[in-house]
Amino acid sequence: MDELLAAAVGAVPDGATRPGQQAMAAAVAKAAETGEHLLVQAGTGTGKSLAYLVPSLLVDGPVVVSTATLALQSQLVDHDLPRLADAAEPLLGRRPTFAVLKGRHHYVCLARLEATAEEEPEDALFDSGTAGRTRWLGEAGRLGKHIQRVREWALESDTGDRDELDPGVDDSAWRQVSMPARECVGAARCPYGAECFAEASRVRAREADIVVTNHSLLAVDMLAGRHIVPPHKLLVVDEAHELADRVSSAAQAELSPESIDRAARRARTLLPPEEYESLTEAGDALALGLTEAPPGRITTGLPAPLREALTLLEPACRRSLAAIGDVKADDPDPVRRQQAKVGLSELAETAQRLLAEADFDVAWVEKDDRRRSVVVAPLSVAGTLAKG
Repeated sequence: MDELLAAAVGAVPDGATRPGQQAMAAAVAKAAETGEHLLVQAGTGTGKSLAYLVPSLLVDGPVVVSTATLALQSQLVDHDLPRLADAAEPLLGRRPTFAVLKGRHHYVCLARLEATAEEEPEDALFDSGTAGRTRWLGEAGRLGKHIQRVREWALESDTGDRDELDPGVDDSAWRQVSMPARECVGAARCPYGAECFAEASRVRAREADIVVTNHSLLAVDMLAGRHIVPPHKLLVVDEAHELADRVSSAAQAELSPESIDRAARRARTLLPPEEYESLTEAGDALALGLTEAPPGRITTGLPAPLREALTLLEPACRRSLAAIGDVKADDPDPVRRQQAKVGLSELAETAQRLLAEADFDVAWVEKDDRRRSVVVAPLSVAGTLAKG
């Protein structure tokens, strides 16, 4: 390993031997060999990236590296790993491979692009918002032009990765052309499954020696049963002080009148009128309950108006889910059905979680000038981290 580390350091501009880096690399190599957990606090100038990347190349099996920030992820993928691969190839007799693994929403979804093409009116794509047009039409025109640019870029892109779209588009446009993981019907059911950018990224990750991902996706993987991040022999968590917050955020859920309205509208064409009405009534009840509830942590049990709203919402969502039914292989619009089911499932699960008032959860009411919501989150993520 010493020879490999020296070669890697030599490939770095102004690279020099660092005792702290050597000690850290030896500790990482030992931990990888024995299977022990290792916690390292490395000061500025240690060269910690190479200190864990070099011994990672000697592990018999895939290695996953998780970062908290895009800056560090970019540093690893664009600089450290290519240089390391160049330096290691003559010594290993092969070129090490690496890949980046991001959440599905980071990749353009071809099915969503097709859906937006079908839904967009001509004006929405080409109106410039000139004088005499209504404001919403101008906004629709701006959004439509962004979507059209993404569509043209997707036809040429090899990866569909949002970070490679330059110049980028704002979040409102990207939400129209990407697919959150829970709303995805899966490659087998999607008409674009064989061409899916997100699926291709997972194939590359499964075949790589080193996979670089982020704490948010790692947290979702822990909570979702560990089926996103590929099987690995070693996990390196860089910027580890950020991990607990990312897991807490992933385990948090909230309800708002807007989220109920959005889910109801998305499912409306798949529901009997009475079930749609039940959802809107639950949304109105939640809006009233949040108006009366004071902001801040709920410490003495759910206020009665909130409890009544949640008691209406949970069964309404369950009945609507039953009415929608399963997504089948021959479904004429599997994406729309899956999106409707996911939205309603999340509402039902969050309502049930809030009504349970479990000792390991904490709930609070958030209010500002723009929106109101009730939020639930775990008091501690220690157990999740221990299992993950």
